[in-house]
Amino acid sequence: AAADGVGKVAGPQQRVAYVGSYTGFVAGQLGWVGTSEPGVGISIFAFDEVQGTLTGGSASGTVVAQDCPTWLEVDPTATFLVAVHELSHHTGAEAGAGFLSSYRIEPDGGLTKVCTTPTSGRGNTCVTFDRTGRFVLTTRYWEGGIAVLPFDPATGVIAPATSTPVHEGTGPHPLRQSMPHPHGIHGDPNTDIVYAMDLGTDAVHQYTLDTSTGALTPLAAAPRVAMGECSGPRGMNFHPQLPMAYVNCELSGTVVVCSVDKDTGVTPVQTLLAYPKGFVALDHPDNFGKAAFWGAEGVITRDGRWYYYICRVAHQLAIFHVQPNGTLVGRGHHPLAPKSNARNLTLDVTGKHLLVASQDANCVEVFRIDAESGTLTKTDSAHAPCAADVAVV
Repeated sequence: AAADGVGKVAGPQQRVAYVGSYTGFVAGQLGWVGTSEPGVGISIFAFDEVQGTLTGGSASGTVVAQDCPTWLEVDPTATFLVAVHELSHHTGAEAGAGFLSSYRIEPDGGLTKVCTTPTSGRGNTCVTFDRTGRFVLTTRYWEGGIAVLPFDPATGVIAPATSTPVHEGTGPHPLRQSMPHPHGIHGDPNTDIVYAMDLGTDAVHQYTLDTSTGALTPLAAAPRVAMGECSGPRGMNFHPQLPMAYVNCELSGTVVVCSVDKDTGVTPVQTLLAYPKGFVALDHPDNFGKAAFWGAEGVITRDGRWYYYICRVAHQLAIFHVQPNGTLVGRGHHPLAPKSNARNLTLDVTGKHLLVASQDANCVEVFRIDAESGTLTKTDSAHAPCAADVAVV
């Protein structure tokens, strides 16, 4: 159902938060999901950006049914929401079965389906826009590749894929790195370089996007940049002012700070462990990632002063202070809900709040950010079954 009533409160403090989820599984069917409560699609909440509170969601029936919308991305004009269908063989999806759905964001916060377009592969763990807003970029985790699809910013229509490269290589971890597994994909905010973070090959694969045809070609100067053995690169965030990027690595529990060059792409300059010193994640009962660590996504604040990283298993957020040159200094950790195993996190429109999709705790947690100290104050927690991602407009 559309979000009747959501977003109708007058005044600048009223926003809408969309929460994606894993759907259609039974307990234990998805090896990386600990909760036994599946989601039902995209839950829609009203978000008070002054108080930092959420109302609505599945408890009030404000849900758009969709299979596994585990990553949600708002287009640059804030007119459309694009959601992945993260399908896998674990629930019977056949090879090549992957989709993106586009929705128009209505004035009341409801969503109206525009289209559902095939991606040529399962495991669409991420979807983002290139810098022009005319292409969507997605991963095909279970098929070892990525895809580019044209996007019409006037209508929200996603056209068939124009490029579907497949990666090659493996990594040292026998379970997690037996083949390429692109997990995150992002376009450079200033150039036509596209970065695909490949958990299976311990590398960032770099491409040039032809914005006239939608074709991807390996970046001639540096088609592949190593992030460290058994690091498992997962995602990337760009500094809002400096030519720097932050690669969150899942298997090593690290963040790799990189300089960014318009011709050669990223170059690692610093690697930091995000987990608390001495914490042992291997063989921990909450470690469904089956590696030394099980890090998830990261985010940098709009002023470029603070970077946060999800430490699954430890159920904490790592807090890093961004230095004037873009490198990081650790500033401790903040607890998440028990058994959180959060999957993703996002800033609200003001940049003053952090919303965390605490997957295995079946909730979205909201924290107010202290701009001077980077510390977090919890302002709310809302029930959201198997929450996987949050987008705010």
